[in-house]
Amino acid sequence: MLPLFDFAGELETEPFVFEDEIKSNESLSLEALRTVSTARRDMRSTRGEIRDPAKASERTRACEAYVPLIESLCSKKDNLQISNRSGGLKFKWSSPLEGGDVMYKLKGLDRALEQERGMAWMLLAARIRDEAALAVDQCPRAPVGPERHDDDDAEATGRRHGGGVETPIGDKGAKRQGGEPDTHTPRSPGPVLGDAAPAVATTLRRAAGVYKHASTQVLPSLVPELDAERPNELLPSMAECMYCVCLAEAQAATARRAEERGTNGDLVAKLHLGAHDLYKRADAILNENIRDFNRISRKLQAYILLGASVHRARAYRCAAEEAFAASDIGEAIACCDAANKHLARGRDAAGESDRWQAAALEESEALMNLRKKYVTENEVVYFERVPDRPAKKLPEGKVIVSEIEHVPVVVEALGVE
Repeated sequence: MLPLFDFAGELETEPFVFEDEIKSNESLSLEALRTVSTARRDMRSTRGEIRDPAKASERTRACEAYVPLIESLCSKKDNLQISNRSGGLKFKWSSPLEGGDVMYKLKGLDRALEQERGMAWMLLAARIRDEAALAVDQCPRAPVGPERHDDDDAEATGRRHGGGVETPIGDKGAKRQGGEPDTHTPRSPGPVLGDAAPAVATTLRRAAGVYKHASTQVLPSLVPELDAERPNELLPSMAECMYCVCLAEAQAATARRAEERGTNGDLVAKLHLGAHDLYKRADAILNENIRDFNRISRKLQAYILLGASVHRARAYRCAAEEAFAASDIGEAIACCDAANKHLARGRDAAGESDRWQAAALEESEALMNLRKKYVTENEVVYFERVPDRPAKKLPEGKVIVSEIEHVPVVVEALGVE
């Protein structure tokens, strides 16, 4: 499992004081305007704590407090009176999903408020994602090296046929008979999620639900009045892409948990292919809507490509281990070669982040160590011919995660005493 894409959470905005820009009246009190300003200030003040795991939930709560308030203010937009001479409002936001350093100005009255609302929803989704990303970063990583593949042959040939897996959601840390945790250090590299897997997957599914709400309920009505230069966060197609990315990561956490539990290799391969399919869906959304964007973050594009490559390679790795367990050593080596070809496709993309590059190198080293073991076995024991490509096709991907529907919080109407 890769380190999660955490650049979406770098969304920044400049200060804005509502009571300085909007006049209070009978339907909107000064106190109500101050309440919205305070919530926005609290939301913005946590931006410097983006890499602090202890503050992750606090950052999300600050955004959760602001979103329903800006929703309520938007419902009163027809009765707003502007204090400044321009007769409009002006918010400033960055766009990490575009990848540049530009601070975009959201100008006007009705449309500026609605766009502010859209950015608030996208920030909420990004901050929920950050919670999962930071949780994964806190997990220990599996060791990489030949020793990971030195288990005795009896274990290798008796690998858990017929095992099942459940989505980590709701998993309370099942125990094996004898009271030992249903987790072991997997042979493949990456974080060892353990008991954190259910929470990570749940958090990503929550983020997916918010992105879906934004893409279907919040952003579509903004499109007709968007300026030519606008943040990507205001585009429904980008929110839909991020929805798929969140589900792909939740699926990846599910597959990782299955590896840790020693689940049957064929089923683990299906889970990895499910993650691959979700990453490919995210990529297709960007390509199908390419005219929506002036620019797209190179990091986002690289992450999607790398995610698809790694999970398809993992599926071939599972197939290799299954073939080795069945003493089909030539097929096992061919599966390793196929896995390496898919890793090579994402090699350049990994260079967009030091952490991704390190993770990709771990994947490559672990795969080469596994292949070396199989080649040695073949040279000493089996003497099998290695085919140019695997004879057995990979199974169909199995997606077992879905978004957690976001139910918006409704606050009392601003200005009502």
